[in-house]
Amino acid sequence: MEKTVLSLLLLLNLLLCGCGKKTEPAIPEAKVEPEQMEKTEEKKESKAISAPNMAAIESYQYTWSENDVMPPIVIIIDDFGQNAGQLLDDFSALPAKISFAILPDLPYTQTVARLAEKTQHNVLIHIPMQAIDHNANPGKRFLKTGMDKYEISSLLQDFYAQIPNAVAANNHMGSEVTSDLPAMNIVLEELDELGLYFLDSATINKSAAFTAAKNLGLKIAKRDIFLDVPDNSDATIISKIEGLAKYKGRKEPVVIITHCHNREKLNALQKFLTQIDNMGIELMSVEELFRQLGSPA
Repeated sequence: MEKTVLSLLLLLNLLLCGCGKKTEPAIPEAKVEPEQMEKTEEKKESKAISAPNMAAIESYQYTWSENDVMPPIVIIIDDFGQNAGQLLDDFSALPAKISFAILPDLPYTQTVARLAEKTQHNVLIHIPMQAIDHNANPGKRFLKTGMDKYEISSLLQDFYAQIPNAVAANNHMGSEVTSDLPAMNIVLEELDELGLYFLDSATINKSAAFTAAKNLGLKIAKRDIFLDVPDNSDATIISKIEGLAKYKGRKEPVVIITHCHNREKLNALQKFLTQIDNMGIELMSVEELFRQLGSPA
């Protein structure tokens, strides 16, 4: 009886050992090297940032050519500060003449400001301002009508402290503020105290910014074209390039604004840049723009 029990125990032990040998351990996550993961991500990203297809842009028969006298173009990219990473790096790889408008109070406000300085892009403070549509949200803190000189000055100084390499400012939204002359008189005066120019994003036709600049004897510029409105399609980019024809012979540079929200906007901008370069149009920075402009008469 004892021999039978011993035999059964030995047999059970052998079976258990055999089962253990057949079970292979899972590969620990630590075995996946971070470098390998980065390379994989780089491969994925490299596919995404391949050169945009220029076929439709280049094949269009434009009504003007490099023989026409065209003013320089100033390009400003609005709304930086919300995102970082590869997309920001790719925007930073654009020509240094292109300027970045950075929103204050965002997670990457200062990251973008430092990167723009490193890559020699001019920077603007993209000042959040109240819109006529009060349901629009310009941000946590913004300029609004009815603010006194102290409130406006305090807010602008704080924004400037976050983006100290700014050479100018433009408005984010702001249709209500920019159409209010008393408010714009204060805004432009305070920006001048900070050594900053103002470029009107022209979100409303009846802006008071130029009147305020004339009152104070200050230089001012405004947006002529939104590149990514209504969309980022080839048809829209072609129409914007074709529309430059109306600026033939103009002395003042043409000011174009686009946005940094996604790769589609970057691709559309790259297409635009490639085509205008082929047509011989010069790029100009915001700093150069204001250096060239005279004060309003």
